[in-house]
Amino acid sequence: MAKKQGSLKPVLIVFVIVEALLVIISGSFQKKLEIGFESGRFVFHNVESRYELQEKITEDFQKDEYVVIVNNLKPHEIKDFTRFKSLLLSPDPVMEKIVSSLRLQTKEVLEKDDFAKNIHSQAMLLHELNEKVINNNKFMEKRFLTLLSSSDPEQQYLSGLVMNDQPLSRLDTARLHRILMENKLPHEILEPLAHLPRIYGSFKAYNFFRNVFGEAAAISAFNLLRMLLIVDLVFFFGIFFIRRSLAHHPSGSQLVIEMVYNVFDEFVKDAVGKDRTSFTPYIVTIFLFVWLCNMIGLIPVPGFMEPTRNLNVPLGLGIVAVFVVHFTAIRVKGLWGHLEHYVNPVKNPLAALDLVSEISKVVSISFRLFGNILGGAIIIVVVSSLVNYVVLPVGLNMFFGIFVGTIQAFVFTMLALTYIGVEITE
Repeated sequence: MAKKQGSLKPVLIVFVIVEALLVIISGSFQKKLEIGFESGRFVFHNVESRYELQEKITEDFQKDEYVVIVNNLKPHEIKDFTRFKSLLLSPDPVMEKIVSSLRLQTKEVLEKDDFAKNIHSQAMLLHELNEKVINNNKFMEKRFLTLLSSSDPEQQYLSGLVMNDQPLSRLDTARLHRILMENKLPHEILEPLAHLPRIYGSFKAYNFFRNVFGEAAAISAFNLLRMLLIVDLVFFFGIFFIRRSLAHHPSGSQLVIEMVYNVFDEFVKDAVGKDRTSFTPYIVTIFLFVWLCNMIGLIPVPGFMEPTRNLNVPLGLGIVAVFVVHFTAIRVKGLWGHLEHYVNPVKNPLAALDLVSEISKVVSISFRLFGNILGGAIIIVVVSSLVNYVVLPVGLNMFFGIFVGTIQAFVFTMLALTYIGVEITE
């Protein structure tokens, strides 16, 4: 018995070691480990990364917004503010239009002698440039397109949108203005970026998701669908191998699954009656799926995240759970027997409040799961920045992943079962 209880210890040790190695390999936050496909090839390498907490949070939890703001000018990108100032004040049509778009106060700050040494003045200028130039869809003029390099496919694509009089999105506007500044400033002052976002090295793949889900959700939608596919595959193969290994003398995995099934079977009997154990497979499936979604973020692979920290997944699960509640009630009571509770003011004077209550069920069950998983992920990122990702975040990851993830999967499942039980017993 003691041997079986200690069987998880090697798994936890390996998990901690792998997490720690990834931290060491990635050089804390100074480098970013990339694993995936790029231009049809599998890549596994480090890339230099300048870490800032706010940018890290945006990159992890608002990926599509990060794709936009990454085009913004940042203080560390300007390597020589003295030359940067002199070029801005030069008699160049683009630079003159840039400076003319700034506020009078910012122009005065730019012309001061101590500008190159004043960090506050530099930050003010860059903020104005990002607001009035980079993200201003009225800044670009067609005469400026002649200044862009026609050999660069990124610039050809973006300038083609302007020449065809297509309305530019916020993202394309920011890219085009950033490229314009990169062409006017030497690389010793401002290094060029790779502007067109790609999914596994393909702009066509990104463009497909952008056309389907919109610019504000393209990459997030792809990441979510990818993680849901991974969860489904793990779920499917896990069930397949456990089913193949079923035996009269059960293995450890079979014992765990049987124990989980028996526990929820007892809950079902208590909630809806001993004659309705047909609900047990549905309830067990909900628990295992939500639990696996919460656990998948523990796998120490860059890009892996919990699908349940995206509101669409908990909301979808909540809607399905409440739909099953009403479908079950209709089967038990009949269509009119169930609906008259909500449409018959004589039998139920508070019918309107009950309708609001049904909507609140979806909100309650969904946002509870979403908030706890997302909150745990944000806490890990914030604490990681404070301690430079040493030891503590690994433990936090295990706490929020294993403990909180399991608790939230159990709570979600029990609420779904309780809703069914209430409708049937009424």
